[in-house]
Amino acid sequence: MEPGDIVEFFEDKRIFLGVVLELKGERLHVLTQTSREMTLTPKRVLHVGPRLPVAALSRHELLRHLEATANEREALKAAIDLHDLWELLASEDQTVSVAEMADLWFGQTAPDQVAATGRSLREDRFLFRRKDDLVSPNPPELVAQLKEQYFRELERQKELGEIAAWLEKVWAGEKAAAGDWKDRVIELLRRMALWGADGPDFAQGKAFLDQARLNPLEAPFRLLVRLGVWQEDEDLDLYRQEVPLEFSPEALVLARHLSQSPPQDRYATCRRDLTHLEVMTIDGERTRDYDDALSLEEVPDGWRLGIHIADVSAHVLPQTRLDLEAQERGTSIYLPERRLPMLPEELSEDTVSLLANQERLALSFLVTLGADAEIKDWEIVPSLIKVARRLTYHEVDALLTQDRQLATLFRLTRRLKERRLARGGYELKLPEVWVTFTPQGEFQVVVEDQETASHQLVGEAMVLANSLASQFLAEHGVPAIYRGQPDPREPIDPSSDKSLLELWQDRRRLSRVVMELAPSPHWGLGLPCYTFATSPIRRYLDLVIHRQLLAVVSGQPPVYQPDDLDQILSTIEPAMRRAGQLKTRRLRYWLLKHLSARIGQKLEALVLDKTPHRYRLMLPDILLELFMTAPASVKLFPGDTVLVRLDRVNPREDQIKVSLA
Repeated sequence: MEPGDIVEFFEDKRIFLGVVLELKGERLHVLTQTSREMTLTPKRVLHVGPRLPVAALSRHELLRHLEATANEREALKAAIDLHDLWELLASEDQTVSVAEMADLWFGQTAPDQVAATGRSLREDRFLFRRKDDLVSPNPPELVAQLKEQYFRELERQKELGEIAAWLEKVWAGEKAAAGDWKDRVIELLRRMALWGADGPDFAQGKAFLDQARLNPLEAPFRLLVRLGVWQEDEDLDLYRQEVPLEFSPEALVLARHLSQSPPQDRYATCRRDLTHLEVMTIDGERTRDYDDALSLEEVPDGWRLGIHIADVSAHVLPQTRLDLEAQERGTSIYLPERRLPMLPEELSEDTVSLLANQERLALSFLVTLGADAEIKDWEIVPSLIKVARRLTYHEVDALLTQDRQLATLFRLTRRLKERRLARGGYELKLPEVWVTFTPQGEFQVVVEDQETASHQLVGEAMVLANSLASQFLAEHGVPAIYRGQPDPREPIDPSSDKSLLELWQDRRRLSRVVMELAPSPHWGLGLPCYTFATSPIRRYLDLVIHRQLLAVVSGQPPVYQPDDLDQILSTIEPAMRRAGQLKTRRLRYWLLKHLSARIGQKLEALVLDKTPHRYRLMLPDILLELFMTAPASVKLFPGDTVLVRLDRVNPREDQIKVSLA
């Protein structure tokens, strides 16, 4: 290249003309058609020629010549029909130079014609491929494929713009019409809100939100709330953990059928009529499914305690759709603002529930107790009962001093508990925190003492029934799922008068409860073996144990063999663990929501533990654990009480930050 040469080059994705004013080593100093002087490397040059007499022309004349040349080349480019050229060359599969293509179309290879041909080829997306200065026609099938990709990309870009505009309006709270992509985008936003950057199609959603100038990590949840898809306090863990939220149509149809027809009682010949007993239920005020009841009658040897459990097995048969879905759930899930039952409500709250003044099939544990609550005799029988009294825990606590039956029940169960704990059990007496809602949707935090007389009365009766069920199955060699608890990881002082810190430390020392097919001791309960049999409406394990018990007491073979139970255990154990995690995390969400109204306030906190870089604290009034960093100069010890300032709370992200006040 020499001074005076007209050159073409790309700048900001556009082709410009320039004239070389001088050579600077390997670089070109050019004047562009936009009257700008710049330096180019030769590799940026697309076409060279013709040459102008730069020494003889003024700057204005050079610019006018460049502009005229550019216009001429654009006009020539517009006259080229590349498709005709492609058909000509593709028919013979010819490879030609750009100059030869210009000659084919224009009949000459003048610089403007060659440059115009090059410009046209650079805009081509389908017909030709270039390598250096050579041009080859693409095969017809490749041309069709490239065209399809191109127009698909055009549609994608168009849709991207429409979706981004819609998202902007939704974010601004405006009403906006959406295309047939709406449901797809909402589902994409759901996945982004649930999984963030780890989601499988995060990049696609991010493109929409970037175009709308919205944060791809924070905006999806807020958009779904504004669209009315989710509530402000939506429990995302339910979706992340893939919790079944609805029953299948088949299960609901079966539940409706069972609720409208009498059960096929396979144990009718040995079922005992106990409707003459004065049976009572004792539950919380919010209880809707009643699966256990008690009775007490005086007998010559002392007292006969009846622990009556709803016979769900008479209605829900193994391997039916209803049974399989109950097994998948594993347990009912009780969250502060909602309840996800193991069985459809038609059954759990009506047909199998021990409602007052309704005859119900049951599995009854009849235990003869001496005057000092020593167990003299016991039996497990299929039964028919009728609840006469429906009481709440608070009502029982208030009636204990004036109701002889309740007072005797409390005395006997208390003595049973004392004797059990004397054999090595240990009771962790931490209060329980609840979140309750008013009909208006407002919530409040309640710390409830679970050691009231009524709670102890019912709890000990259920422990007795569960232990007798496990003992019966073990003694008869019937396959069963047992719950055991190994000894603590560290020794625990069994004394009862303990501080909140000591109770917290004891809880950390306890070993995890395990479920297995062989009976083993339960350290915390002080029992040689244990299982669950008292909540078949709410726990699938209890339903399984009922089926085994009923089969044996009626002289039939067990419903399940060890391999069956092993498969069931592999399903219900993760489900029960999931339910516990969901309950814990949701309670913590609402406790943080409760605290979010107190930002800036000072709170009293109990020091629980010190880690290398921070302290673990507890807010004693709501039993909430949190961490706090503190300067190295601050020395705190477990048991210390400190005053902290609540700096920041984000319930959705499970974040709470406090500092020393």
